[in-house]
Amino acid sequence: MPVVVPFLLRLAADPLVPRRGELFDLLLVAAALSEPVDPDNAAALAIWGREEDHPERSSCRLAFAANANWVSRLLADPVLLARTKLRDYERANLVKVAGL
Repeated sequence: MPVVVPFLLRLAADPLVPRRGELFDLLLVAAALSEPVDPDNAAALAIWGREEDHPERSSCRLAFAANANWVSRLLADPVLLARTKLRDYERANLVKVAGL
């Protein structure tokens, strides 16, 4: 997933791309799944595994951070946001993962 994050961000930001709302939804899922797991939370570790076992999480976070300008563009797009009905926690997660 980390390799395609920059590409998906650019596609979702292009108003001429059909079904860009679905691409944006996929980016929201990628951002949520890239969240680090608290090593002190046994339940979370049982479900998601240790960070060391899933380097793709940190790679995804780095990809979002390296392309923060595209995340900003998406979050400032009123047409996209109206169609996707972005929730506050989803916005907060995107902002966090992109380092904005």
